[in-house]
Amino acid sequence: MTKVIGITGGIGSGKSTLSEYLKKRGIPVHESDKVVYKMYKKPKKKFIEFIIKQGLKDVIKKNKINKSLVANKIFNDRKLKKSFEKYIHKEVGLQRESFINKNKQIKKKTIFLDIPLLLENKLEKQFDIVVCVLSTRVNRTERILKKKKFSKEVLSKIFNSQTTDRQRRARSNIIINNNKTKKDFICSAQKALIGILK
Repeated sequence: MTKVIGITGGIGSGKSTLSEYLKKRGIPVHESDKVVYKMYKKPKKKFIEFIIKQGLKDVIKKNKINKSLVANKIFNDRKLKKSFEKYIHKEVGLQRESFINKNKQIKKKTIFLDIPLLLENKLEKQFDIVVCVLSTRVNRTERILKKKKFSKEVLSKIFNSQTTDRQRRARSNIIINNNKTKKDFICSAQKALIGILK
């Protein structure tokens, strides 16, 4: 029987680092953020039509979508944000189901699914185990501002739209802290997941 494990945590906590480590060990990992990245990088006609219907024609140039511009707009418009989330979550959900079914058919022992909004969307009952990566807001902010194109204002709104660390601790089975070096984080992950990865 395939053990289905969810990975979650706030933006910039280190979920992608954990996913990369697991993939290097040959463990199947589905990353929701990568599905969304592909949706924006190589948008299908249906997605472009959806964006135009939302009145955001100005975020599209030469069939490419400016994701940071979309983020700035949706985090200042609750209705628009809800509409985008509904569309994207449906698409990601379909690909997630396909990933789970495929790995169950080939009888993989363990699979992981990296889902940033796992708790916000109340998906924990779909998993045998929920692993949560935690990091301080200061550390997360530093990481995000180095890599992402979010303004501090938009980033603050993203933080406030996500659940609290207190909730994450209460609703997850395994907690992995990521406040030191990458090496320390991987070492903590190995210890925390030893019973799963053996």
